[in-house]
Amino acid sequence: MNRSLISGSVCLYLASISQTFAAQANEKTENIEKIEVKGTRAPLYDARDVNAAALGIKDPLSLPLSIQSFSEELIVNQRARTLGDILSNDASVQNTAIGNVFDFVSLRGFQLDWTNGLRRDGLALAPFQDVPLENIQRIDVLKGPSSLISGFNNPGGTVNYVTKRPTLEDFVEVSAELRSRDGKYIHLDTSGKFSADPALAYRFNAAVEDTGDFSGGDDLERYFISGAIDWQASDDFLLRFDLDYQDKSVVSQPLIGLATSPDDASKKVLPPYVDTSDVLLGQPWARYETKTLNIALRADYWLSENWQWVTQVAHAGNDRFTIFPDIYEVNAEGDVLAANILVTPDETYRTLSGHSFLSGTFATGEFEHELVAGLSLRDYESNDGRWFDLENPVSNIFNPVHTAKPDYPEYSQTTRTNTTESSLFITDKISLTENSYATLGLRHIRYKKQQRAPQEQQLTLDDESFNTPILAVNYTPNDDMAIYVSYSEGAGEGSVAVIGSGAINEGKSLGAQESEQLEAGIKYRAGNATYTLAVFEIEKMLEYHNKITNYFVQDGVQSHQGIELNVNGEVSDDLSIVASFTAMDAEIGELAGEASLNGNRPANVPRIQANVFFDYRVPIVAGLNANLGVFYVGKRQQNVQNTLSIPSYTRVDLGLRYKVTPINTTLRLKVENLFAEEYWLSAGAKGIDWGVTPGRGRTVALSASVSF
Repeated sequence: MNRSLISGSVCLYLASISQTFAAQANEKTENIEKIEVKGTRAPLYDARDVNAAALGIKDPLSLPLSIQSFSEELIVNQRARTLGDILSNDASVQNTAIGNVFDFVSLRGFQLDWTNGLRRDGLALAPFQDVPLENIQRIDVLKGPSSLISGFNNPGGTVNYVTKRPTLEDFVEVSAELRSRDGKYIHLDTSGKFSADPALAYRFNAAVEDTGDFSGGDDLERYFISGAIDWQASDDFLLRFDLDYQDKSVVSQPLIGLATSPDDASKKVLPPYVDTSDVLLGQPWARYETKTLNIALRADYWLSENWQWVTQVAHAGNDRFTIFPDIYEVNAEGDVLAANILVTPDETYRTLSGHSFLSGTFATGEFEHELVAGLSLRDYESNDGRWFDLENPVSNIFNPVHTAKPDYPEYSQTTRTNTTESSLFITDKISLTENSYATLGLRHIRYKKQQRAPQEQQLTLDDESFNTPILAVNYTPNDDMAIYVSYSEGAGEGSVAVIGSGAINEGKSLGAQESEQLEAGIKYRAGNATYTLAVFEIEKMLEYHNKITNYFVQDGVQSHQGIELNVNGEVSDDLSIVASFTAMDAEIGELAGEASLNGNRPANVPRIQANVFFDYRVPIVAGLNANLGVFYVGKRQQNVQNTLSIPSYTRVDLGLRYKVTPINTTLRLKVENLFAEEYWLSAGAKGIDWGVTPGRGRTVALSASVSF
């Protein structure tokens, strides 16, 4: 398709209706009830509204894109701690973790970029952290190029964390948990009013987690605190404030390097398996430490019954001390043949972002319109790019050697990178007939990236503008079904040539790039369950380590075609299900720099992935629920050369939940990886293809939650 023609056509249409709605936005309606305050005990697992930013805050049934939402109830019942834990319930999500220090994922086979892929209440988070879940009400996964929704982003989609708000009824809940490998955890969640006036209310969360003494494979120490305040200043004005802080230290585990085939010295094979939950392959002093701070403010003002003005601003920061122990090669006996420890000290990442938009309805003749128009800004600064190597004397992955902390050399200066992104956006949902409507949208993005290395002049790495449209048509035969087809384009951050990859340009930024997607789908709601089907095709340039030139490059086309089926919610009075299935055909083509890769499959993208989580209320025992999770990931390629594949695996989790009503207590038992399946969780991230990450062994968690 001609991208310029599509963007121009959408822009002309949206400009033509911009004056029509302005006059209708002035009508004022007094004493309208604007806010519905919801508690935490919503319909189990299903979600009924999603903040899609430039598309508005809408029922996901009405949005022309695939969306999966995972509720607080699911997070709690699965005893999830990190993003990877909860997104294992979505078969279009692949784990691309590098070791264990923080989870990262791919959506529809495309890795989220570090600085834009994760959002909190629609605004960007600082990168390179495990976002705490204690103050999260829901996690939304919005799939496909989402530049219209949130600006610069990955073509696979966006992950948005929705924070908990004060509840209608006051409560205090305390949860405590014991976990395998000496894991201990306590969490406080409370909500209340500052006075008898319900207009000013708060939500407070705090958690402490401690596992081991930093000599074991899962050891960590974490402290978290958050507060949220909602102030209904008048019938027409709502102000929301959020703040959270986390201090986390975790032992740093490496990717395990590949081994050489005993039958062919030129061929690499998978290393012998070791459960790094029990074995530390780094060093007790080699910890990944982060201190994160998020502050956010949101104001909602109702101009009339039909028009709302929303303004949000957020600051996100992450100070980290990074230590990555790398194991590049082992032999069949587990002896480490090549390894080191990469240290990147005292790095800082800051993001200041905001948007302001109007949303409302108006009419032009026989056509009803739902309009969203606004502007956004993101300013991102990083101070990093310095590193030094230390010796890693681990020796053998089954019997690792641990040593005392060595002296560090004097730190060099950091490289400062500043990225600014400003944009204007407008979308119009037009009712064509009683049962059909079209969605037209456009975001104009101005993107600039500058960098200053020590003792060097500032360089402008990127200074470009992008137009990212969406065109979609929905048909709704009834209130419970929607059929849609959509076309969207995206623009996103280029990768950084991976430090430690050995590429000549390691540590250097690659340029921004564009993507496009065609998607069609069906959504159906029955009672408290939602059923969705989507087919899609996404294309973007491939980013990879060219082994011929030894440069990390952008070249050719990476094309993913797939089908997704999802079920989420209560399918009967006694049974809730979260189920997902994805089949994906992914291919590399049009490469000029390393043409032998054309026709290959991208790394870490399975053809088949599926999961199901059953939560069953046992009728014969009041208060008892049993749950079962089955997670299947098909065979994946370990690298873009397709010289090594990672076998499929199936992980089974089992759990029980018992509510003791007289004392408002809920007991939970979870066994993750019930059958102690040995599996490879990840083939690493983009450009990091020298090793694999093992999955977690059997893990048992026992918890109790008491409500007051």
